[in-house]
Amino acid sequence: MNRKLLDPFAPEYPEAIEACLDDEYAVKCAFSHHGSLLATARSDGRCYIWDMDTLNVMRKLEHSDAALTGISWSRSGRYILSFDEAGLCILWDLKTGEQRARAEFDSAIVSARVHPRNSFQFIVCPAREAPCLVTVDGGVDRIRIVPEGVDLGTKAAAGTCCCFGKKGRHVFVGTSKGSVFAVHVESRSVVCSVKLSPSAVNTIARNPRGTDIVTNSTDRILRVCDVVLPDPAGGPIDVEPSIRVVNKITDSVNRVSWLQAVFSSSGDYIVAAVDHKAEHNMYVWDKATSSLVKMLTGPNELLEDCAVHPLRPIYASISTFGIIYLWTRLPQQNWNAFAPGFRELEENIDYVEPEDEFDRKVTNSDGVLVDCAELRAGRESRNSGGEEEGDVVIDVTEDDPLFSDSDSDSEDEGFVLPVVVEFDPDVLPMAVPSTEEAVPKDDDGRAMDIDQGYVVEEP
Repeated sequence: MNRKLLDPFAPEYPEAIEACLDDEYAVKCAFSHHGSLLATARSDGRCYIWDMDTLNVMRKLEHSDAALTGISWSRSGRYILSFDEAGLCILWDLKTGEQRARAEFDSAIVSARVHPRNSFQFIVCPAREAPCLVTVDGGVDRIRIVPEGVDLGTKAAAGTCCCFGKKGRHVFVGTSKGSVFAVHVESRSVVCSVKLSPSAVNTIARNPRGTDIVTNSTDRILRVCDVVLPDPAGGPIDVEPSIRVVNKITDSVNRVSWLQAVFSSSGDYIVAAVDHKAEHNMYVWDKATSSLVKMLTGPNELLEDCAVHPLRPIYASISTFGIIYLWTRLPQQNWNAFAPGFRELEENIDYVEPEDEFDRKVTNSDGVLVDCAELRAGRESRNSGGEEEGDVVIDVTEDDPLFSDSDSDSEDEGFVLPVVVEFDPDVLPMAVPSTEEAVPKDDDGRAMDIDQGYVVEEP
């Protein structure tokens, strides 16, 4: 569906579950940058790539025997990063289906994200190590990132969550001490840091359309922070770097714990998943007013993870039984927007059929043969004021700034996942080679019988 034809005033949050995908080992999920693919990380060490159009599995990636703890897409959709609880990170090339690079750590990976502009660079947060910025273009280059005055060997140096900024010039890391610090990617220096709460920061996510971030802490409070950082590439340089809390979101009635908090596709809402053993609920909060807009109630199953579609009001959630629920809003059909001459009927009416409606050609009183379709078209044109309706041309190649989070495109932005055909050899056997290729021949070109040991004379 063309996004420009969607109702701009329709709410951008879903209403009910539309489809269910059966993936019994799924624990994490993530949409691609354009939302055409959905990746699931499984507890059996595999990664599945789902097509959102057909709702079928397009790829099955064999990571390892350890359970996966998360996945991250590149901006182009060609590369995907998978990481597990054994400390192994693998960057996959979906075009070839092979591993592009590997990076191993000594502890489990709690969070990792691919750079939004460089598919061969990603940030990794091991459980008992300092965050590491990894570059795999031609080799594996690792650089540890810690604030000043923090020892690399201490627990305070470990990060609990991470995410890149909008353009990838900065990376944000949350710690178990309740702090968030921003690091400049090129210089590897800490720009600023802030103490949000005495409890650990569990998750952190950036606004896809703005410069603010949202954090989820153990104290059951969601904090929306406004980020102001110097930008040497065209932005303000002499500004004071800061991370300031502008809003706090909490459920003051039930005091529920949050599993994850992310922004909606437009960045105006906060989607928070409830961490409860018998609830599968997601809350949609207004970012500006901290008011509850919508509560999505699912089955009585534990919620493992959730993801938001980057362009449309579609959410994906995973239950403890490995079922992927797709939440969406059914669009209302407004045919008047597509055909101005179309009239919607509130009730049945008696239609009076013109005498020549189904006649192709008739003869006038003066003996001239005319086309009835042309006569009706001219009559309708005169009734509408002389304006002739032509074919409506919809340009789908023009970039819409509403659905774009960048002023530059990567080199492989138009990547399309190729289709891999799998077949059962028992149902469809392999092709048998021809007889001429199967029979061995000697140096003179005569057929040979290997079992009998002599040359067969050809007629």
